[in-house]
Amino acid sequence: MQNSGRLPIMGLGLELFHVQTDTSFALLPNLTTIRIGKPKSHFLGDINVSDLPNANFVSRNHAEIQIEKNIYYIVDVGSSNGTFLNNIRLEPKNRYPLNLGDKIDLGPGSKVTFLFLSKQKVAPEPPTSLNNPSTVIQLEFGETSAQATLKESLSKFFRIFGSILNSTWRSLKKLFKKLRP
Repeated sequence: MQNSGRLPIMGLGLELFHVQTDTSFALLPNLTTIRIGKPKSHFLGDINVSDLPNANFVSRNHAEIQIEKNIYYIVDVGSSNGTFLNNIRLEPKNRYPLNLGDKIDLGPGSKVTFLFLSKQKVAPEPPTSLNNPSTVIQLEFGETSAQATLKESLSKFFRIFGSILNSTWRSLKKLFKKLRP
């Protein structure tokens, strides 16, 4: 998680992609702090998870994404059930740098899972009874520090690939339910 040689993320349309519902939350580039939780009132830039499944695992003020010099950080702000970055529980109040493709869980058990991604635009498909709106997830792999190893890269790839497969499987199950008589 700690990566001192990481490159700044600049000029990208970034988002948190909620895996369980295939929902994207845009991260507005002009903000320096984006609060994640179940706020009593929704402020511009805050990600309100109140309407997501398993929101009971998420604290009112659960986590923040902080942006400094075009580098994005995740911070658990003292949540009850913890924040996990790539399956590792974060120490409250500490900043951890985010890389594209990172998995963020609010609470244990991967019940409220987000992927930190670059937004993608997809050419619309002609509507048919067999297609749903498409979601494109682009994975970018490259050395982010001089110490990056093949083992770390493969581990990250399989972690992300597993999340994508899980999400795709849920979407296919929903489609098959709709197609059943």
